[in-house]
Amino acid sequence: MTVPAAAKGEPADVPDELAEFVRYCVPLTGFAAFDLHATGMARLYLDTARHQVGEKRFTTFWTAWKQAVAQHKGPQDLSPVHQEVARALIYLWYTGAWPRLAPAAHAALRREVANAESVASPSAYVEGLVWRTFHGHPAGAKPPGFGTWAVQPPAPQSVEQLRTGLGLADVPYCTGLTDEVSPDEIPGRLLPGPRISRHIPPSAVPTADAPGTPEESTA
Repeated sequence: MTVPAAAKGEPADVPDELAEFVRYCVPLTGFAAFDLHATGMARLYLDTARHQVGEKRFTTFWTAWKQAVAQHKGPQDLSPVHQEVARALIYLWYTGAWPRLAPAAHAALRREVANAESVASPSAYVEGLVWRTFHGHPAGAKPPGFGTWAVQPPAPQSVEQLRTGLGLADVPYCTGLTDEVSPDEIPGRLLPGPRISRHIPPSAVPTADAPGTPEESTA
């Protein structure tokens, strides 16, 4: 995992601090810098993260994250507390809300704000990346236009296309395996998303007992 010196699609008039924030959020979100800048939420999200975590503690996390990226590592290689901050930052980009942190992380950070989910702003909900993952739009906002539901959505990009778009084509693909392998050869249990198999088939799960009458429950 790496971040180019100047992320693809980065506007020229963006302050260095904000450009760096977006640049290092690319490997966290899986979206290109162009998409993150296009939300118009970068400044709000940076300020939100600093407010929620604390200026000094966020700087410590950010330094650790940049070092991890420079060493081709991911969030899983951070400390447990920093993993929780990274998770919250990803959640913020995707939903427009800062989530409730794990109690242990909340205590370790000595946060001065309540440990509860809070929406960054009304527009943050509309600009959440979650809508872009399935080419949808938030209810009541950003309508796709007349007749667009009759048009077949674009096909999902391949792993190679995504990595090229993010500027990660030449970076080794880390899968948790001992040796580098093709994405097509990764075992299903190591892929993100829900498991495609269950230990117990649904047909083997016993049904619940029918609710009894009030007289039966007091007998």
